[in-house]
Amino acid sequence: MNIQTRRVVISFMKNKAVTVHLILVLLLTIPPALFSQEEAPSPFAEAIGQFEKFVREHMVIDHVPALSVGFLKDGHVWVEGFGYSDLENMVPARADNSYRLASVSKTITALGVLQLVEMGKIDLDKEVQAYVPYFPKKKWPVTVRQLLGHLGGISHYRDFSVEGHIKVHKNTRESLAIFQDFDLVAEPGTHYVYSSYGYNLLGAVIEGASGQPYEVYITENIFKPLGMSNTRLDSPEDIIPHRVRGYRLIRGKLANSEYVDISSRFAAGGLRSTVVDLLRYALGIINGKLLKSETWRQMFTSMVLRNGYFTRYGMGWDVRALNGHFRVAHGGSQAETRTYLMIFPTERFALAMASNLESFDRPFYANRLAELVLGEDLDLSMYAADLSSQAMIEACQQIFSQGLSAYHWNNGHLAKDANDLTDSFAYFHKYVNRSSLRANLKKTRTKITEGFHPAGKQSLVKVGSYMAYALAEEYGADRLNAYRQSGPLAFFKDYCALSTTWPESSIKLKFGESFSSLITSWAKDWDIVYTDALKTFFVSPETNFAELEQKLKEAFSAMDIYPDYTDQIARVSRYFSKKDKHTEAFRILNIAVDLYPNRPGPLGNLAEAHVWAKDFDSALALYKKALALDPDYSAVGLSSLYNLARQLNEAGKNDRIMIAFNVAEALYPKNAKLRTDIGDLYLVNGQKDKAIEYYKKALKIAPRFKLAKEKLESAQRR
Repeated sequence: MNIQTRRVVISFMKNKAVTVHLILVLLLTIPPALFSQEEAPSPFAEAIGQFEKFVREHMVIDHVPALSVGFLKDGHVWVEGFGYSDLENMVPARADNSYRLASVSKTITALGVLQLVEMGKIDLDKEVQAYVPYFPKKKWPVTVRQLLGHLGGISHYRDFSVEGHIKVHKNTRESLAIFQDFDLVAEPGTHYVYSSYGYNLLGAVIEGASGQPYEVYITENIFKPLGMSNTRLDSPEDIIPHRVRGYRLIRGKLANSEYVDISSRFAAGGLRSTVVDLLRYALGIINGKLLKSETWRQMFTSMVLRNGYFTRYGMGWDVRALNGHFRVAHGGSQAETRTYLMIFPTERFALAMASNLESFDRPFYANRLAELVLGEDLDLSMYAADLSSQAMIEACQQIFSQGLSAYHWNNGHLAKDANDLTDSFAYFHKYVNRSSLRANLKKTRTKITEGFHPAGKQSLVKVGSYMAYALAEEYGADRLNAYRQSGPLAFFKDYCALSTTWPESSIKLKFGESFSSLITSWAKDWDIVYTDALKTFFVSPETNFAELEQKLKEAFSAMDIYPDYTDQIARVSRYFSKKDKHTEAFRILNIAVDLYPNRPGPLGNLAEAHVWAKDFDSALALYKKALALDPDYSAVGLSSLYNLARQLNEAGKNDRIMIAFNVAEALYPKNAKLRTDIGDLYLVNGQKDKAIEYYKKALKIAPRFKLAKEKLESAQRR
């Protein structure tokens, strides 16, 4: 694909006085009226150049028709369009192309709700029927607050084969009618259940509380104040400037997206916007517009389940630490589009991107841009040779990341008082040590995990935030922030060294000699192995894998700790698998298996490659081996296997989809929903008898499973 870019120059108003320009690469003719009179050199020019090269290479590999992307940082704003917004007419993509936002719309709905809370028109803890009286009462009360955090027990799509393909316009009442009679899937407050229907219900709450249609309210109270003139509800009839066409992969080739009318998802995913407007939105959030500061903080605070675990989702936003940054983000995924918006409020950094390819890999491109702009390895993973050391390393990474994030977001450490701080360090000493991990790895890892949640009083976050506080007090803010480049081991090593200068009375806030010695040893290895070359290391299909293997084995030999590139290697292996180059896929994955023998990831990725190669027995054996190393390994979760089936479908490898499902069936023998989905697959392929067999299997596992019963009855009537 010949990747084109399209430049526009647009002005942002910052604090009502300072004009910031979007500087973009000019490859096509632009009307003179769009030019600004002042264009200053960008301090991010090198990062932008590297990202442009990255995009042009990987859009071809990933078959991406169009990508619009941009970021803002320290008053500098950059936006650019790559590829083609319309392949049939070869229309070059623009920075200001109009894309369906999909679930990024949820952030805007949540903002509208919280504005009405500030106006006194919504009480977060009232049942939704106070504002939407026509919505049926459920087994348990469902509050507005619970809906905002996906804790209301409202179902997500129950039968996407029907609900995901609606082609007629629906108003608010009709949109709610789709799911209003569904039973709750969980008692509110007990489980995080992501639900677009829950956000549609919030759209109705906005209408009931404001007395205005949803679109009118958000336009007048959000879009206009922030200058988001190109953001609106999607419409198939209206003329929308620079609207992109959507595409999907079918049998490995680009095809037009299926037409779906998304009015039925109006408040959950029904908006359309541009990357330029998303950055205006992000700037408004960073500048604290439209809500009081305390309300923004409430919005960006993770909800907590009844069991004391954070959901890592606040009110309309995914909320979590990333390499010591406090980060809020949301992605969007639906017919015609993939979108992503990420904000680091305390660093005044945001990025936004949108593509018209339904399988676009948002995190891959977003993380690369953020890493280049910030000069950090945001998804750095470390490998240690034994499982207890691996658990300790992962704990230290999280203590660093969540602690530093909490320190910046809260302007100080989290401990309530001296006793709370002492108790938090005692929690660390009890669980983050080799003896406890070797005695009972699973139980101790569970306690370490609890230490990052209210269930464990956030003890380990308090430790990390206090470490950040102490280091900032001694060395200043610049050095503290530099740990994002130097990493968690430098953070721990410097704290250990600093604490040796403290009086004996501070003994409870120090790490023991054994732990300090271990950190010093690891840090020494890390400084040797993590060279500048590895900091910018990136695996691609063009990599010489013989050289790669030799180089990494030489660098990592005799080291107790070194970087883990499993994810990069896995992505390249999938590229080869999709092209039926199985020898190449196995070769690169076996490098990862050799380099990281105690990690389940490489084994799981190799198992996936065997599914691509139509080798059920090897795939199942490798998945089981991965689970034996780590029973909680997420890459063998059902969602991962469903994703594999989706990739096989996009690549046109339909003969292998059933292999993926058969592996899932062997690994999850008591999952009724899986059997129902296998039945659906047989039915689509015209194998009615096999479909009926699997619907019956689902009902044998779960006799009251309503969806399986309905599918069985429908199949028997055919």
